[in-house]
Amino acid sequence: MNRIWELLAKKFSHEISDHERLELEELLRTYQHDFQQSEMLQAAYDLKAVAPDDDAAKERSEMRLRKMLEGVSVETENVVEAGPAEEARKPSHIRRFSRYYIAGLVNVAAIALIFVWPLVFSDGPLYNKINTERGAKTTVHLPDGSVVTLNSGSRLSYSKDFGVKNREIKLEGEAYFDVVKNPNMPMLVSAGSVEVKVLGTTFNVKAYPEDSVVEASLFTGAIQLMSEKDPERVILLRPREKVTINRQHNLAAAPVEAKGETVSLKQMLFNQADSSFDETAWMQNKLVFKAARFRDVANELQRKFNTDIQFNDAKYQDIRITGTFAEENIQEIIQALQETIPFEYTISGHKIYISQ
Repeated sequence: MNRIWELLAKKFSHEISDHERLELEELLRTYQHDFQQSEMLQAAYDLKAVAPDDDAAKERSEMRLRKMLEGVSVETENVVEAGPAEEARKPSHIRRFSRYYIAGLVNVAAIALIFVWPLVFSDGPLYNKINTERGAKTTVHLPDGSVVTLNSGSRLSYSKDFGVKNREIKLEGEAYFDVVKNPNMPMLVSAGSVEVKVLGTTFNVKAYPEDSVVEASLFTGAIQLMSEKDPERVILLRPREKVTINRQHNLAAAPVEAKGETVSLKQMLFNQADSSFDETAWMQNKLVFKAARFRDVANELQRKFNTDIQFNDAKYQDIRITGTFAEENIQEIIQALQETIPFEYTISGHKIYISQ
């Protein structure tokens, strides 16, 4: 560990050789369980170390560092300067270490306190997090060999122990899963108010927090779905089945007695023309709406085209829309919707305003 810190000090001071850089990388890989904070330090490697102008502050910092390495507590005040004889008696690794460390000590200490300490002494697991920006899609290869395709505006996270101790995933948004089968360790996907248990299958989950519905669609294999609102009920899906949870509590205009959620199960329709399902049309850059609320259509358009759509008149939000769009841009889609719904719209920059 002392060698790791010595090499990190050289790294921050921009005095590390290529050979030492490789040595540091190997040490971090070997001792990753004892030194998991290295990932946070990696983000700080490009910070320029700034030497303090105060010579007295340098001496106090150097003395504290020496005492820490020797396992001796020292106060910041009343530091006695070491003379040449005392300096010569210090262990060689202390002299080497402190020489490299002084210039960036203040910077490194601040980074360690902010980033490293919580990671070393935290009981919680470390997570990998993947975000997909609006208008983009991302393919994620998980450690167990499973593959996840994230739709725009989605977030996925899983622990560092994924595939070893668990296969738990948190999803916000929409994703298509191709899961490697492992009967001894089923995958658990938490998406909003639902949890999906998977052994090995292909399925799609759509659970954007701003949408009024949550959907889980199964293509092969089998999955179990449980709702946060009704944990006692377990829904078992078979291939080509789709469960839809209507989160009516998200609708501002819903009456008090209607707030809650309704669950429906139905068969998915296979499109003979292009051998596809509507539930995965987004993977071919298509938008398919079947009796969808205008507000959910607007949310979909916002994520795909990285724009903002605002309703100046709330009565349009619950109008149902059915349609398919492939090559059209945002303005062409709005104009097509305008042919069936009597509304007006204005565009200002990246914002579209829907009005009467």
